[in-house]
Amino acid sequence: MRRVSTETATAAIFFLLFTLGLAFLPAQSDRSASSSGNAEVQPRRFVHRYRPGEEYRIVGVNDQNLFVDNEPVGSAEVLTRIQIAVTALDQVADGVIGTLEAHYQVSEEADTGGGAFQLERSYSVEFTQDEAGRQTVARDSFVPQVRDIPTFPEREIAPGDTWSAPAVEVYDFREGLGIDEPVGIPVDVQYEYLGPREFEDRTYDVIRIRYNLFYRPPPARPEAQTIRVMTARFSQELYWDFLAGRAHYYEEDYTLFLQLADGTRSEYRGSADGRIVAAPPLDRDRLRDEIQGAIDSDGIDDTTVRSDEEGVTVSLENIRFAPDSAVLLDSEREKVRWLAEILGRYPDRDILVSGHTALAGTPQGRQMLSEERAAAVGEYLINLGARDRENIMYQGFGARRPVADNDTEAGRRRNRRVEITILEN
Repeated sequence: MRRVSTETATAAIFFLLFTLGLAFLPAQSDRSASSSGNAEVQPRRFVHRYRPGEEYRIVGVNDQNLFVDNEPVGSAEVLTRIQIAVTALDQVADGVIGTLEAHYQVSEEADTGGGAFQLERSYSVEFTQDEAGRQTVARDSFVPQVRDIPTFPEREIAPGDTWSAPAVEVYDFREGLGIDEPVGIPVDVQYEYLGPREFEDRTYDVIRIRYNLFYRPPPARPEAQTIRVMTARFSQELYWDFLAGRAHYYEEDYTLFLQLADGTRSEYRGSADGRIVAAPPLDRDRLRDEIQGAIDSDGIDDTTVRSDEEGVTVSLENIRFAPDSAVLLDSEREKVRWLAEILGRYPDRDILVSGHTALAGTPQGRQMLSEERAAAVGEYLINLGARDRENIMYQGFGARRPVADNDTEAGRRRNRRVEITILEN
């Protein structure tokens, strides 16, 4: 059995953070939900709606604090970005079932200083979901982490109505606790329809969602060797777009307690919010040609642009930093300022910054340098106002993805690059 020390328990915090189940969990808690005119709202039946070919994304930020044996040991911000595509629609006897593809990108910042989020892991999953919100997901999938929320009753509801429905929380304990399969925990969810509320110049239906979790692993389960007991409390408010048949915004707070077999007691306290972002398909070829035209007309050296399924990528080749550091030279800042102006023309798209090095030094050193340089460019773009923090991620590849021969100086110049991708969805 892998022993979980305080340090590994701290590392495990980031795998307990909620990767925003496609059920779009949500919301803060005990604030007043009164809304003028609720008495005039006619009862309606709420359903999830699906439109083949529809694409959108969910962007959420989770702020969490970790306490081990009642002592504060760290905090984290986690950015979760979920790309959703409705790929099929099936008519069945009792309604409609949608097939959805979801691609999760989870970015984490421990004790963050407010810069860009580092892309840590990605997941992809396909599942089905019916009109009520009940999902069918492969048993070995770690996402969606929250399943079957919200589930609506098969009747009309009016402000003040309540109902309950089963759901599942799924946890990923591979890092820190060494548990290789998803840990699914059934929960009983309590719902209350609070009525309509004005939000961001529109009216949404607000639903309060609350549930508690208690889990003592059965002896036959693999997690029973490491986990003694888990308890949690979740309190949420979901802003539902009735016509679209999906969530628009959520906010939540929660506490989660975990007692391990070695006696370690960990408590996670946090709050989160997030929203649905709908964007039309990206005309990648047109965007590529527009940026190429700007490169040519502005005389930007060592810069190329390409398009692929991920989006449109601008490559700043031979980008120069102070030796063995992530400090941009002044001459390069001008190039990044030019790029920020270009990105400002396409404000509805998220950005991924990727760092690359030439083949010099150690693999570990190259990896760290590529990450630090991508982070520096990402933070500078944030400071320039090109994107908000939650709309930009970074990652590093070291020297693993060369575009030229590292045996020549000309090739190494091209490989020392930072790439900025305007993402498709």
